[in-house]
Parts: sequence; C-alpha cells; structure tokens
Amino acid sequence: MKILLLLLGAVLVRDLLLPAAWAATPLQVTMLMDFGQKSADAYQLQQQQWEILRTYAGDKLDVKYEHVSLQRSLELVQQDGYCSLNKRKTPQREQHLLFSRYPLNIGASLKLIHPASKPLPAEVDLADWLLSSPRSKIGIAAGRSYGPALDQLIAQHSARFYQLPGEGAQSKLWLMLEKGRLDALIDYSARSSLLAKQSDGIAATSIRGEPNFIVGYLVCHPSARGQQLINLFDQLLQQPALQQQLLRNYQQYFSPNEWQQVSAEIARLFSPE
Repeated sequence: MKILLLLLGAVLVRDLLLPAAWAATPLQVTMLMDFGQKSADAYQLQQQQWEILRTYAGDKLDVKYEHVSLQRSLELVQQDGYCSLNKRKTPQREQHLLFSRYPLNIGASLKLIHPASKPLPAEVDLADWLLSSPRSKIGIAAGRSYGPALDQLIAQHSARFYQLPGEGAQSKLWLMLEKGRLDALIDYSARSSLLAKQSDGIAATSIRGEPNFIVGYLVCHPSARGQQLINLFDQLLQQPALQQQLLRNYQQYFSPNEWQQVSAEIARLFSPE
C-alpha cells in the first residue's frame, strides 16, 4: 500500500511540474527572410520591426533564420516550424496559413520607380500610364502581393509586367532599371528612399489609389506549434510598451505631414476589437 501511495504521489508531482517545464521551454521557430543577407540594408524596415518584437519575446522564442526567395518562403511556411513576416493577408493565403491578428510591419505606400530623365506627374494613374506607354515594361517580384487593386491590374495586363523570381529579386530589378532593361518598377517607399540614394538618376512617383500605408502580418504554418507562435506574437503585440516602440519606428518612414495623417489610423490597428 505504501509503495502504491508513493507511486501515485510521484505521478501527481510529475503532472504538476511538467506543464511548468513546458511553459518555460522556448518555442522553436525558423523565421524565413525573403531577401539575401547582402540586401539586408534595403530591407531594414521589416528587420527593425521584427527585432523589436523578438526582444520583447525574450527567452520565449528560440529563433533560427533562413534567407530564401519570396516564392520559396511561401512554400516553406506551409511546413511545420516555419514562420515569415511582412505578408499581406489575402483570401487565398488565409485558406491555408495562420496570420497574426495584429500587424507587425507597416510602411509608407508603394511607389512607381522610374528614370528621373523621364519625369512623371506627382501622382500617376498606373492603368492610364500603361495605355499611354504601350511598349513600357514594369518590373515586379514574382509571387508578391501588391494589394487588391494592383494585383488585379497586374493580372489584367500580365504581359506588361516583368515578374522576376528568386532571392534578391527587388535589388536585381533595380539593377535592370539602371541598365535600361526596364522602364519602371514597383517598390516600397522605405526601400525606394534607401536605394535611390545609391542610384543616380532614379525617381519615385506616387501611384493613384494606393493606401497611405502598407500593412504586413506575421504568418505561420497552420499546426499546433504554428498556432502557439501566432498566439505569442499577438500577446506581445497587445503590450502598450511594444506598441509605442513600434509606432516610433514606423514614424521614421513617413514625412511629418504623412505621419500626422496616418498615425491615428495605424494606432487603431492595435486596438482590441
């Protein structure tokens, strides 16, 4: 009888201790970075915002990194243990991937990048521009979502868009533009500002109808571990101190006038529904 009681006691102690041990075990994740390490400076926006979140996660996360192409990241994130960042939510993606409730990556709107020697108005209607420039070719990264309006335009005029796959596609598109092999490309404002400093004779023009800012979410494989990771990300993103640090980070990518227009709307994205 004494032996039986001792065994039962051991089982109870084990059951009490194991959940605590599990809770203390960091969640392992391989974070997919869909750009090469050589291009890291051009992607500093999403890197900075991820590092803020990772710092708040502390020892709750055990992170490894893989630098892959955009298309490869969308393939790998459908496997257990993988997550990625700065992804737009689309109905198709939400069918087979888990997205964070709150955004992590936020930046200024997309721009049409073109040679300064071929000036455009302050804002360009891209559909009209395609019609008025029938031989022009616009470079985009294959597999990337540019938002509902641009995605629809790209699908309607697919022959007018040069879709480059592979790692570092956006940086390669910039080189093609500089060499005159493309007439324009579509890129984020933050990267445009950085790369324009390194490129002579390149200009950025606003695209009519584009939102004032772009929102990117964390995305994980739809498994038990993927759900744990998304839950952790959302718990962290609800912390007011983290939100304030992210807002300060976002502000650097907008002009003072732009930030005054969008800051309240961005802050509301983190409010509980």
